[in-house]
Amino acid sequence: MKKFTFFLAALFLFAFVQNATSQVAQKANPGLSGVAWSKGNTGSLSFKPQANIAAANVFKTYSADFGLGNNDEMKLLRVDEDKQGMRHYRYQQYHYGYAVDGAIYLLHEKDGKVKSGNGKIIKGLQPAQKAVVLPSKALQAALNIVPSELYIWQDPASEKMLKEIKKNENATYYPVPQLIVFDKKYSENASDYVLAYKVEVYSLKPLSRKFVYVNAATGEVIHSIDMIQHGDVPAIGTTKYDGDQPVIIDSVSPTSYRLRETGRGNGIITRSAENTEVYSTAVDIFDDNATLFNTDDVAMSAHWATEKTYDYYFNVFGRNSYDNNGAILLSYVHYGNAYANAFWDGSRMTYGDGNSQYSAFTALDICGHEITHAVTTSTADLVYQDESGALSEAFSDIFGTCIEFYAGSNTDWLMGEDIGSPLRSMSNPNQYQNPDTYMGTYWDLDPNGMDNGGVHTNCGVGAYWFYLLSEGGIGSNDNGDAYAVTALGRSTAEIIAYNTLAYYLTPSSNYYETYRASLEAAESIYGACSNEVIQTANAWAAVGVGFAYDPQEIYILDIVSPNTACDLSTETVSVRLFYNGCNTSLMTSDVIGMAYQFDGGTIEYQDYTLISDWAGGDSLIVDFTVPVDASTLGTHNINCWVRYGSGTTNFTDSIMNYSFSTLLQQNIDLGVTAITEPVSDCQLSSSSEVTIKFGFFGCDFLPAGEVIDLVYQVNSNSPVTESYTLTADMTPSDIITYTFNTTFDGTADGTYTINAWTAFDEDTLTTNDELSGYTIKNIGSLAMTTTLGFEETNALDYVLIQTTPFSNVYIKTQAHAPGSTKGLLMTGGNAMSYIDMLEMPSGTNTWQINEFLSAKASFCVDATTWNTVYLKFGLKQTHGGTLYAQYIGGVVEDYRIASNLRILANNTQIGGTYNPTLPGSDPFVNHLINLTNYAGSNFTLTFETRNISKDTTVMLPFILDNAYIDNVHFFPGPIAVDDTASIRNIYSKTVSVIANDNNNSVASLKTGIIAQPLHGTAIINPDFSITYTPNTGYLGYDTITYKACYTTDTTVCDQANLSIRVHDETSIESLNGQTFIATYPNPFQTGFTLEFETGALTNAQITVTDVLGREIFQAEKDFSIGNNKVYLDLQNEDQGIYWIQIKTNDYSKVIKMVKK
Repeated sequence: MKKFTFFLAALFLFAFVQNATSQVAQKANPGLSGVAWSKGNTGSLSFKPQANIAAANVFKTYSADFGLGNNDEMKLLRVDEDKQGMRHYRYQQYHYGYAVDGAIYLLHEKDGKVKSGNGKIIKGLQPAQKAVVLPSKALQAALNIVPSELYIWQDPASEKMLKEIKKNENATYYPVPQLIVFDKKYSENASDYVLAYKVEVYSLKPLSRKFVYVNAATGEVIHSIDMIQHGDVPAIGTTKYDGDQPVIIDSVSPTSYRLRETGRGNGIITRSAENTEVYSTAVDIFDDNATLFNTDDVAMSAHWATEKTYDYYFNVFGRNSYDNNGAILLSYVHYGNAYANAFWDGSRMTYGDGNSQYSAFTALDICGHEITHAVTTSTADLVYQDESGALSEAFSDIFGTCIEFYAGSNTDWLMGEDIGSPLRSMSNPNQYQNPDTYMGTYWDLDPNGMDNGGVHTNCGVGAYWFYLLSEGGIGSNDNGDAYAVTALGRSTAEIIAYNTLAYYLTPSSNYYETYRASLEAAESIYGACSNEVIQTANAWAAVGVGFAYDPQEIYILDIVSPNTACDLSTETVSVRLFYNGCNTSLMTSDVIGMAYQFDGGTIEYQDYTLISDWAGGDSLIVDFTVPVDASTLGTHNINCWVRYGSGTTNFTDSIMNYSFSTLLQQNIDLGVTAITEPVSDCQLSSSSEVTIKFGFFGCDFLPAGEVIDLVYQVNSNSPVTESYTLTADMTPSDIITYTFNTTFDGTADGTYTINAWTAFDEDTLTTNDELSGYTIKNIGSLAMTTTLGFEETNALDYVLIQTTPFSNVYIKTQAHAPGSTKGLLMTGGNAMSYIDMLEMPSGTNTWQINEFLSAKASFCVDATTWNTVYLKFGLKQTHGGTLYAQYIGGVVEDYRIASNLRILANNTQIGGTYNPTLPGSDPFVNHLINLTNYAGSNFTLTFETRNISKDTTVMLPFILDNAYIDNVHFFPGPIAVDDTASIRNIYSKTVSVIANDNNNSVASLKTGIIAQPLHGTAIINPDFSITYTPNTGYLGYDTITYKACYTTDTTVCDQANLSIRVHDETSIESLNGQTFIATYPNPFQTGFTLEFETGALTNAQITVTDVLGREIFQAEKDFSIGNNKVYLDLQNEDQGIYWIQIKTNDYSKVIKMVKK
């Protein structure tokens, strides 16, 4: 049989069972083993019938047996009592006074005697005992993870409503960091737990609610979890999906009624957000007719569904609202604009009106689903990630559907079918790409995905378990295992499911632990070996979790020994067996047939005779009498088989290819395990640091004080060697991070290859010393004369690609612009792999959702010497509206928003969002972006897409959501320089103004007149020179304002003045005191001449500033009548733009100069 339990058992060993290498070390402490059996090694205990101990005394008596140390404490959180009179004690583990997050243990008591226990306890914890980081710093770190325009505690209406819900005037959403002991994977490995702050941050704009975890020693954010899961009178209300239904509403006056009631718990309130995302402006929904309240069918659907949900939990389970204490049930409808979702945020339900694909999310099963999230929070408090998060979604689907059956409304096994296309099917999860088998087809294996580890996908397994338990079924699962489940009926199945959730699960419960918990729940209600217990197990086995009940079937949970170790020799093979029988125990002297094969050799058979009765559900460790010779260094393999009864055939279970290694007895082996810094980026430093991790692979330890040489080499440069002295003993499990003091120069563009190794003199096992081939790129800046068309073989040297597992960026021929052969293609992934966490954008929330689809292409721009900056690129976009409209509905144009692109400079969005118009036939369009705000600096320019899906084939190929980018060009604008000329008033004057202007080698220049002179006329000649003709008889000064523009981009221009002195034959005195100023050459290399001509004695102040406004030079000069010249030396200044101001008592002029 194929079973998942082999590796599950290995991963989730019960906390007080040691992970040791011998049978003795694996056995439970005799004190606890005298009163209880361990069940399945998942943390479950079954107390023996003769054990006469109250739940309240278990941890007082057996704390050491649970692995609890002097600094550990189990604190009672609450006691729940079910309808069968079973009392359930929920304990939280504390270490040094800090709660260990997820470490919850349950003890189940009947008639004053503990019957069973299950949960998680972490032993051997050694986190820091005190926080180094202040709570205020932790809070700021958490806020940085959840940036917001409006946090919920800044919204007075939300704060007021919370006080009403909690019945506490001091209640607030303002986050208070809480110190806990935390591991983001909620594992049982004590070394992974650290002291951390847990901070709940809730943002209204954009909508986000997260638990953020901050390391209390370093201030680093180590994890975050998205917590948005996804006076009365009777009346008749018109609902959107269920017709007219009886409801209770609030009579405000004889002719005014609103959607409120106080008869259920502490009340039900339904309000409208009026298509905003602000709760503070939400309003009550009124009608003037209680006979038929039909003002708002969406709101009435939510109100009626909330009443039915309350009634279901109260009448079926005796539960008074979600917290079992009558909490107010508060709903907000009409949330956002085209918001296609619903969610429970910890205190209220929120429902959107849907979009072109879905209608309003107030269907009965969805409302029941969301309120069940509140029930889950108040009971098991399942962590909303990985398997526990999938179980949270599964239970919400289960009870959302049960509530629909309870109300007798449109009953089926689909979720969300009333609002459009169903979201999930409980009777056939595969229909909507959810798994119906643990680790089977459609199982989400990505722990780092954007769906918190597959919570909306892997829930299909739990949902299908409940369907089979209710309706029965015969078939085979994805593992090839046949199953037959006899229906218990929904009313029985829902009681088992509810008791499992409410009384037996802990925050980090996984599927196997839920299988065990549901058997406990069923047994407590219907009795051991009842048909209800047997079918509960059969239904789980059908979905690949646990085992079906068999009167005499035995399974191998795991191979206990040998384990990987140093200097192994003659070793005993030990296995852990599990008896799944129910109606009868195996008796003393019954025989179990076993066999093993070592390294492909002869199969060794052995009969094991029981020395005591073996009850169903118990595990047993058995040693083979014939040992193996594991003295040969290297990897070994073992296959094991088991059956009930003597014999060498027809084994019922096996574990194949179990492997372990025999290691050389030594304490000298070291090696580099990772290089973590630097990483590819723009403008790497001239002092780039190298950070590595290295580990010890010996058998015992290296003593503190040992000196280890660490080495790195960049490209073919000389190796850098530094010594590291151990500050504490280094054991085989230790990994040390080291940052070299000696840096390297990473400023040159291109790829750097870094190799690093340990150079420990005593280490003769050198094959694992070195980690080589770690490569990074210093992304090059494109020259202002270069247009990147992506045909270049080194094109990727100039672009930094950043994608997620669900987005893609390629250089492709299909992405080329006209006249080119290749371009950059930016797209999504296979939408079927993330369909449940996908949210169709509304057009206004594109960049607040679907972060898992982000694809980025970034360019490094060196504009330090530019006075203006422009970006020109070609863009074509496509969208999948043709396919989507065919299979989802709506019109093709609705899906333009499935394909989105934006531009960011230094992570700040520039302009709006680019969307295609037609599915695939939009032309390439050249875009010109002014980035002058970033002139004078190095900056990063990023194209980002969030496109729903890459191209696919459904019978025929379909082009879906793509952005094609080509011919990317960053360049400065032209620099127009002021010109001067003089002319006799009887002539015209032609001046080649662009001769002094700077085109930056980008393109040739053309001129245009911006403002005609006041005392003459100016024309542009074919060679773009300017000819000036003064008015007849005019003497004095005149000015022409002109622009110099690129001939390739005529909107990219700069302007300057042509100043002209008009005179006759007379002397300079005829100027009547006027001044004439010229500067040359411009551009200049080391300095320039300032020519100042005046008709009177003049004192002038000369000031030179750079582009940042810093004063470079200042002086006062006395100028005599006539022509004066001053030379300004700027040879020690940087290249760039400079401004020259000449100021007298009645005159001021500023001239722009450029140093090349």
